This record gives sequence, structure tokens and C-alpha cells, in this order.
Amino acid sequence: MKILVLGIGGIGGFFGGFLQESGADVTFLVRPKRKALLIKNKLKIISPIGNLNLEPNLILSNELKPIYDIVLVSCKTYDLDQAMIDLKGVKGKGIIIPFLNGFTHMEKLDKEFGSENVIGGVAHISSTINNNGAIEHFSEFKKITFGDRKKHQSNDLVSFYNTCKRTKFDVAISEDITLDLWKKWVFIATVAGATTLFNCPLGEISNHVVGKKTLSDLYDECRSIAKFNGYIISDLETENVLKNIMTPGSLIKASMLRDIEKKGFTEHEEIFGDLIAEAEKFSFDCPILKACYLRMKIYKENLN
Repeated sequence: MKILVLGIGGIGGFFGGFLQESGADVTFLVRPKRKALLIKNKLKIISPIGNLNLEPNLILSNELKPIYDIVLVSCKTYDLDQAMIDLKGVKGKGIIIPFLNGFTHMEKLDKEFGSENVIGGVAHISSTINNNGAIEHFSEFKKITFGDRKKHQSNDLVSFYNTCKRTKFDVAISEDITLDLWKKWVFIATVAGATTLFNCPLGEISNHVVGKKTLSDLYDECRSIAKFNGYIISDLETENVLKNIMTPGSLIKASMLRDIEKKGFTEHEEIFGDLIAEAEKFSFDCPILKACYLRMKIYKENLN
């Protein structure tokens, strides 16, 4: 099985790196500048499950051919349009599995590559690229979940699952990947919203009673938007999520906050803006989520 990974950052680099370490046939699609750095410095991963120092197999977009069975897309949502241009060389073969935040990226990929070739994917991980170019993995989360939205799991998808089972990260095939995509959207909107609004890790927010209530109320707003769209997150699952994000002393930050700290672009439109648009379809007010969105719009306006 031949696997192509677009993006060699905190998600693609981590999961692609551990796939390569397990013996899988992995190629990373990169830009020329990134290729030069990786050839010089290799792919370094710092993780509680083991550090890696790999020589990745790299390819540029103009060298692509339709020979890959699985294509993992792990760019930022604001880079998706360029990513689809870069992937034109693989059209005609393979399953595309995007690990992007939000939901609207599925529509774009369906239009470009055909909905029958695009599988839903969710990545559960806290990771970033540090100042030295290495991927740093934080916390115990290290899982990818994927599945056919029509609930028909192809032989290639099952084969990819079995390939992932030989790695050090966790993997699951979903019975309802669209619901899982909404669950991730609700989760990341809550974590990204709270940590960017207060400019601190989750643990500092949870140190205060009002902080815990704000986290709970924000999650409830996002959960309600999912419910209006027909996707139910149970009370038990909600209780477990809130327990995890309110862990005392948690140093977890959303990647959006890390992007702010680097004075970079963020995915606030796709995570907050699109979710608010879904709420407005049902005339549902979500004041905390709107406050998070406003904070990010002001950040973008002042970004030099």
C-alpha cells in the first residue's frame, strides 16, 4: 500500500512519521523550501510514545503520479485551495482522507475529487512544530479516526486501518464519520475558543469557577448547533469531554493559540465563523462563540 501525505506538520508529520517508522510505504508532498530543510535536518518528532529521527521520502507537486492508494491531507484549512491544486497529479486513483478542522472542506474536496473518493477523517492530537523545526507532541492524545460517509468501508480503507494498527498511535474506523466530524468541530471550537479568548492553557481557565462555567457554556452552545443540524452528542459524552478539558493544571492549548503566539494565520473562519453560520440558519444565538470569533477577527485585523 502506497501512502501520500500532504503536509508534514504537527498532524501529517506525526502520523506519517510513525507510519514510516512502522515500515509503511510513505511519501510526503512538500514545497521546495520545506524539502531542502527536511533533507538537511531530517524529520524529527519529540513524543511521549518515542522520539523519531527519520529520512522522509519527499516529492514535489510537479512530480506526482496517480499511484497512491491513500492520500492523507493535513494542511491548514486556509491552505486547502492550494493543496487541491498541488494534488491534481494524483487524480484518478486512491482514497483521500482529510484531517482538517470544521466541515466545509469536505464540500470542496467532494467537488474536486468526487465524493466517492473522499473519506471523512478526524485527528485527535496536540502537537506543533517548534522553533527548531521538530514536531512536538503533547498529552496522551494520538489517534486518527476515519470512515466512509456512506458507511461502506472499502478493502483499501480496511487495509489502511490494518497498516495503522502496526504503528504506535491509535486508530479506529468510524461507523458514523459525519457525526464524528461534528463532535470534533464542537470540541475544537470549545478548546480553541476558550484558550484564544483568555490567551492561556485550559488549566488556567479551569482554576476558576467562572472559567469552568464558561467552558461548559461554550461547549453547550457548540453542541446545540450540532443538535440543530441533526447530530446528537450524548450527555454522558459531554460529561466526559468537559471532565477532560477541565483537568487541573492542564497545559493544553489549541493550535490556534500556538498560531497566535507565532503571529501566524489562523483557522478562525472555518472553526468559528462557519459554525456561527450554521447556528444562524436556526436563529440560534451563541454569544460566547461570537465573542471568540470577534477576538480572532480583531487579531487578524492587527496582524502585520
